[in-house]
Amino acid sequence: MAGNSIKRALGERKIKKLLEEHYEGEVLEKLVSELYPLLDRVGYDGLEQVAGLSAQVARYSGGTAVRLLEKSPELIDRLLKYGDKELVMEVYGFCRQVARDTSFVAARLLDESLDLIDRLLKYGDKELVKNVFGLSSRVARYNWRTAVSLLGTSPDLIDKVGYDGLEEVADLSSQVAKDHSDVAVRMLEMSPELVDKIGYEGLEKVAGLSTQVARYNWRTAVSLLGSSPELIDKVGYEGLEEVAAFCSQIAKEDSFVAARLLEMSSNLVDRVDNDCLEKIANLCRQVNKDDGFVAAKLLDGSPDFIAELLKYGDKEFVTSVYGLSCQIAEDYNWRTAVRLLNECPDLFKQLHEYGDKELVKKVYELCTRVAGYSGSTAISLLEVSPDLIDRVGYDGLEKVAAQAAELAEIGEGRASSFVRGESSEYAAFIDALTQGLALKKVKPVLSTYLSALLGYRIEIVGARGASASTDGARIYLPERVQEFREEDRNFTMYKVIATHEEAHLEYGSFDFELMKVQDVAGRIRAKYGGEGT
Repeated sequence: MAGNSIKRALGERKIKKLLEEHYEGEVLEKLVSELYPLLDRVGYDGLEQVAGLSAQVARYSGGTAVRLLEKSPELIDRLLKYGDKELVMEVYGFCRQVARDTSFVAARLLDESLDLIDRLLKYGDKELVKNVFGLSSRVARYNWRTAVSLLGTSPDLIDKVGYDGLEEVADLSSQVAKDHSDVAVRMLEMSPELVDKIGYEGLEKVAGLSTQVARYNWRTAVSLLGSSPELIDKVGYEGLEEVAAFCSQIAKEDSFVAARLLEMSSNLVDRVDNDCLEKIANLCRQVNKDDGFVAAKLLDGSPDFIAELLKYGDKEFVTSVYGLSCQIAEDYNWRTAVRLLNECPDLFKQLHEYGDKELVKKVYELCTRVAGYSGSTAISLLEVSPDLIDRVGYDGLEKVAAQAAELAEIGEGRASSFVRGESSEYAAFIDALTQGLALKKVKPVLSTYLSALLGYRIEIVGARGASASTDGARIYLPERVQEFREEDRNFTMYKVIATHEEAHLEYGSFDFELMKVQDVAGRIRAKYGGEGT
C-alpha cells in the first residue's frame, strides 16, 4: 500500500508539473486527481500532449482549457477502445498543431474526432486511422486550414482512391497551400467529386490550373475549382483551360467579374463560345468600374438574355450583339451600351416582322460596321431601323447608313441627326429613296371606292409590311405599294388588294350563324350520304 501511495504521489507530482504553469489552487488539485488514472494508460508523454493542448487553449480561454482537461479521461478512454496510446498521441498531437493558430477549431476537432474515427474504420483498422491523423499533422506544418480540410475529406477520398491516393492528394494540397491556403482548401473540398470524374491525374491538372490562376486572384481560382466539374462535363479539360486563361486575364483588372463569370460559365459555355464569354466579361468589367450592382445584374441575367437572343440568330450573332455593346461602352459610355443591350429583344422582334433571322443579323452587322466610325450614329441607326425598313426596305437602310458615314466625316452629331430624321438632308434623301405609291396619297379615293362596293363606310388603316387584312371592322392596307414604276399601275394594285379584302366582308367570310349549321349538315348528308345525326 505504501508503494502505491509513493507511486501515486510521484505520478501526481509529474502531472502537477505539467499543469502548474497555467492552473493553481483547487482547480489544479482537481485536474491532477482526474488525470492521474490516465498515466498508466497513455504514459507521461501522452499526458504531455494532453497538457500541451490545454496550455495552448488556455492562452485564449481558461474555461475552455479546463473543460477540455475534464473531458479528457472519458475521451481518451473511448479513443483507446478504437486503438492504442499511439492513436491518442496522434489525435492530441494534431489538435495541438491546429491550436497554434485557432484554439476554437482545435477544441471542435477534438470533440468530433470520435465520429471521424468511426467513419475511417469503415475503410481499415486502427493503423489506417493513425496514419490519417499523422498525414494531416504533416500537412498542418504548411497550413492548418488545409490539414483540417484534408482530415474532414479523408473518408470520402479513401473510399474513392484508397489511402495511397489520399497521400497523393495530401502532397498536392500541401504544394498548393504554399501559394494560397484558400485554393488548397477548396481543392480538397472538391477532390472526391473531381477524382471520381477525372481521376487523380485530372485533379492534379485542375489543381495546377487553379494555382496559376491564383497568382492573379485567389477568388477566381476558388471559383474555377467550384465550376470545374460541370465545365469539364460540357467542354472537357481543354475547354476548362481556355475559360481559365481568359478569366485570369480579366482577374488582373477585375476579380469580381472574373469569379462571377466562372460561376456562370457552366450555364453559358454550351450556348456561346469563349469569344462571346470574353466580350460579356469585358462589358461587365467596364460597368463594374462604376456600378457593381448593374454589373452583377448583367452577369446574372446573361443566361436568360442569351436564350432570348438565340431566337433570332446563332452563337455568332450573340457574339456580335455583345461585341457591339462592348465597342459602344469603350467609345461612348457603358450606360448607353447596357440600355441598348436591354432593348435588343424588343428591337429584334420588330425587325422580325419585316423578314427572317437573316434580316435581323444583317441589320446588326450593318450597325456594327457603322460603329467603326461613329458609335452614336450606330446606336441611332439600330434604334430606328424597323421604321426605316418599313419605309425604304433593307436596301434603303444600307443607303442611309452609307450617307451617314459620309456625314460622320463632317461631324458625328450631324450623322446621328440625319439617321434620326432630325436634319434638313433627311427628308430629301428619303424622298429620293422612296418609290411607289403611298397609301396616304390615295386613301380618300380608296375609301370612296370601298364605300360604293360595300354600301357603307369602312375605315382604312396602314399596315406594317406588305400584307393586307381585315378584322371585319377595318381594312388594313400596306403603307406603300412599290410593285411597279408607274404610279397608276401601283394605284391599280392598291384597288386589287382593297377589293380582295372587301370581298371577305361583302360575301360573309367572317359570318357564322350557329342555327344554320344543322340545316347545312342535313343537306350535305342527304346529297352525299353519311352516318351520324
